[in-house]
Amino acid sequence: MRGKLLLYELSMSKRRKFLVIFAAIIFVVGAFFIATWVYSTKQLQALRGQEVYVTPEKGAQELIALYYSVVNKVEIVQAGREIFEELWFVEVRVWAAKRSDGKGFSNRDYDNPGWFFLHVQNAWVFVTESKFPEIIAFGKGFYGLRYTDETHLTLSQR
Repeated sequence: MRGKLLLYELSMSKRRKFLVIFAAIIFVVGAFFIATWVYSTKQLQALRGQEVYVTPEKGAQELIALYYSVVNKVEIVQAGREIFEELWFVEVRVWAAKRSDGKGFSNRDYDNPGWFFLHVQNAWVFVTESKFPEIIAFGKGFYGLRYTDETHLTLSQR
């Protein structure tokens, strides 16, 4: 009898451990999805009001005009989709007299910046790397979030 009781207690212990681990996994996964939804929503709201561009390449040209002076030559190295269809990265080479922040070109005669652009409605908006554009694009696509000209963010009709 004592052996059967001990086996039952060990069995309950394994079930409890399983339930605790299962609950922890559900909590972590739920927290991830809630956090990405909240973060994406807030960042899309913050992007509203920023200048939009017809294409990512045009946006890069506008940023070059803003961040460089006496530009001699610009070469687009690559412009294309990142992980998500609505997120593009544009990498350029810029031959210019100087940057607006005064930094040099690190032993080269050109600078090699790159910028992320997120597709919103019928245009593209610049997203700095510090805003984690991949997370914003994930949230936008996964949750169906839309960037609108209105004063609030809405969910797409599925």
